[in-house]
Amino acid sequence: MLFEISEKIVRVLKAVTEPRIATKDVVKEPAHKSPVFRGRHQIRYDICTGCEACAKICPVDAIIMEPLPIKRPKALPEVNLAVCIFCGLCEDVCPTKPEKAIKLSGGDIEMIVDNPSHESLSNWWVKPEVPEEWIEQKKREEEEKARKKAEMMAKKKAEAEAKKRAEAAAKKAEENKSSGETGDNGGEK
Repeated sequence: MLFEISEKIVRVLKAVTEPRIATKDVVKEPAHKSPVFRGRHQIRYDICTGCEACAKICPVDAIIMEPLPIKRPKALPEVNLAVCIFCGLCEDVCPTKPEKAIKLSGGDIEMIVDNPSHESLSNWWVKPEVPEEWIEQKKREEEEKARKKAEMMAKKKAEAEAKKRAEAAAKKAEENKSSGETGDNGGEK
């Protein structure tokens, strides 16, 4: 029994005095670097079409579409890094070419926070920073497009009405001509 106790004491002393290989400073050097990690998301608002393909394909529903006050794009993606598994499917499915509207930047990212409270959770969202000027410009473009479309529709409608009137006048002239010919033929007999 005394032998067992002394053996345990020696093991504890060795564990305390010998340096451990597994101990790392994770603030300076991440404990785990995944070879498949593709990086943090970057979202380009100026080329996004708002198709929602990235949100639909996300296997963990880490992407939501935040609506915009314009028609195209009607919404932009926002990524929750606390939920994201960094698989890169959102980048792969993005239809914009040659550049992707949502892409993973590559490299390593440390996801360490000192206080995981609700206030710090807002730091875990990747949101595109859309300038107000860009939204105003898009609204003006949409208004101009709607105005041109209305003008084009009015022009087509006016052309269609003019064509109808011309056809009606031609038909009336033809009827007058044919009735005049019948009257002339009847007088000759």
